[in-house]
Amino acid sequence: MSSRDSRLNFRSTSDGWRGKLAKDFTFDNVELIGKAIANYLLIDIKKKDIVIGYDTRFMSKEFAYFLGSKMQEWGIDTHIISRPSPTPLLAFAVVSGGHPLGLNITASHNPPFDNGIKIRVDYGGAPTNNITEKIESYFGHDAPNSVAKGTLTVTNPIDNYVSKIRSMISFDLIKESRARIIVDTMHGTTVDILSRVFNGTELQINYLHNDFDPYFGGINPEPKYESTSELQRLVKEDNYDFGIAHDGDGDRIVASLPTDGYLSPHDVSAILVLYLSKYKKLPGKVIGSSTLGRRVKRVCDHLKIIFEVMPVGFKNATEGMLTSEVLLAAEENGGVGLGFYLPERDTTLAASLLVEAQCLVGLKKLHDEVALIAGKSGFCRYNHTPSCDRDLIFQKVVETANHFNYMDISSVNDLDGIKIIYKNGDWLSIRYSGTEDILRIYCESDTREEAVKIRDFALSKLIKIEEQIK
Repeated sequence: MSSRDSRLNFRSTSDGWRGKLAKDFTFDNVELIGKAIANYLLIDIKKKDIVIGYDTRFMSKEFAYFLGSKMQEWGIDTHIISRPSPTPLLAFAVVSGGHPLGLNITASHNPPFDNGIKIRVDYGGAPTNNITEKIESYFGHDAPNSVAKGTLTVTNPIDNYVSKIRSMISFDLIKESRARIIVDTMHGTTVDILSRVFNGTELQINYLHNDFDPYFGGINPEPKYESTSELQRLVKEDNYDFGIAHDGDGDRIVASLPTDGYLSPHDVSAILVLYLSKYKKLPGKVIGSSTLGRRVKRVCDHLKIIFEVMPVGFKNATEGMLTSEVLLAAEENGGVGLGFYLPERDTTLAASLLVEAQCLVGLKKLHDEVALIAGKSGFCRYNHTPSCDRDLIFQKVVETANHFNYMDISSVNDLDGIKIIYKNGDWLSIRYSGTEDILRIYCESDTREEAVKIRDFALSKLIKIEEQIK
């Protein structure tokens, strides 16, 4: 879902709602959403229990406690997580605590002055469209009548979460390793969690940008090539074995090696598929978003693993993970879910598996093996803010897809936006963002430099289309 609801001016996302602080994301609008969720809980689920988390943005904690007090007023027992909460931690808290619903006050990777509400349901993943639409059907309804107030308690699931992550890795095999890792939390919610997972080992885990800064250092808390230059430099200069970076609410991951430099989400996903399937002998198919790089599919083909393409939005992977045996589900943006855990992105688990892979095999070796199997890959993503109506622009893009012929076109598909695949295997995709009023351009080639050239070509075409419309 990516429409804007006129009743509160929030943007509906695939797993909740987002808006601008003070403009859209206000106490009044948060209360409006809270009433709808409370009605859904009491009328449809017939339960009065919820858990709430929050990130490191302006007022997120205050919004969480405000919403918690309202839920309590409406007769719902409310549990608030005591620390800034990665969304994967909230998902764990929902399942481990037996809660029917969880909410995280977060806008994830979006700009500092955005905020939002993410929902996680009883299986630990994003809600289906039916659930979100049912909640939205209660927008504008009165608050539930409560005979008795609910309780409000503070909970801290972090120790149990860490124990769960530790149970899914070969902890005893790597206790003596002296690997050095640096984690860029991007001023977000993942501070100290990986250190907790590996407490009691010889591993050295250091942190970068681990203070809670609601400005996120002046950038969006989104891990990508451009935003991790300091991490890339430190990994190389300070002789770390590797580095990782997470987004603001801890459900995205990228990495960096001292010799190979930046590892995109496509590289990380391909390395994990290779490691989990070949070295850990774990079964299951792989699900990848339509904008995920070609290397993951090539690794799957090599290992004779089924690879399925899904539209962008991890809720699409969640549905697959609930109904079939999945090894890994991955998105272009760095979201990684593991089928032997919850149907949810959990990049602390992904990071822990990368640590294990480094200690037992070596990430450099795995990355080199991916290159031998799947060839070279360079990726570029660009956010374009349209100068006129983006629906008109995109309609024209679809109509003139054959004009985006940076080279000979092999095929065009419209699973999610449009994706133009060139005859040499390079590709270009253009689609709406589900969380911001922008168009996203994605490109892949043998090198990042060549991918940037495809992006520049596509951007010039978009600008010409805008000029024609205006």
